[in-house]
Amino acid sequence: MVQSKLTLHCGAREVSREQLDAIPCPPAEGRWRPVPHGTVLTYATRALEDAGYEVEKLSLGVSRNDARFFGTITLGTPLVVGTSLAVGIRSSLDKSIALGWCCGHRVFVCDNMAFSSEKVISRKHTTNGVTRYQEAICRAVTELAEYREVEAKRIQALQYTDLSDAQAESVLFRAYHDAKLLSPRTIPTAVKEWRDPSFPGFEEKTAWRLFNAITFALGNRAKTNPQAHAAATIRLGGLMQFDVPAHGTVPAALSA
Repeated sequence: MVQSKLTLHCGAREVSREQLDAIPCPPAEGRWRPVPHGTVLTYATRALEDAGYEVEKLSLGVSRNDARFFGTITLGTPLVVGTSLAVGIRSSLDKSIALGWCCGHRVFVCDNMAFSSEKVISRKHTTNGVTRYQEAICRAVTELAEYREVEAKRIQALQYTDLSDAQAESVLFRAYHDAKLLSPRTIPTAVKEWRDPSFPGFEEKTAWRLFNAITFALGNRAKTNPQAHAAATIRLGGLMQFDVPAHGTVPAALSA
């Protein structure tokens, strides 16, 4: 398996926890209350560890002269084989982005990060906003067990939903034409990954194979614009909703 790694471009750089903690925070200005990047990370890791979750890996990055911070926290508890629960966080010291927290899953075999829209938190950098952010994270973490169960079932539904080439091509067309997830540059990659996957474990023609073909095609966006990548995978999750079928049946979402 390929270990998860945050790859950064466009002037961004990967940092260690110690380097993140060393980045200075500007003073408060009016109602604006900037939070040190290291403190934002601590809000998330402390809430997770207090709830009994093991932090397996941190991937941290900064950009815009260290003013923007974003990272991923991969947890030790697996959803299904090869797929782990992950948390994404972001913040800024220049008023450009709000405090953010979301959760989803990481597929290790192709180092793919996909987020669900069910657990997304965003708060302003104000006195009340920072407090509400901490409270919202704690509430979200207490609900992770339920989220993990729902997300595992959703992945299993994708794994056990067989697709024909025609059905897969229909989803690819909708991802390109209707949802605007794929572009003229990325759709050939998605088609190629559907027809001939680059990674083991996707031999069966299932919705899971198609999901990973599309997210693999979107992978460069995760490097250049993690926020846009997270938003794209949220929309993709909405496009590919299936119930767990008897293996080999045509999913209702594609039978029309």
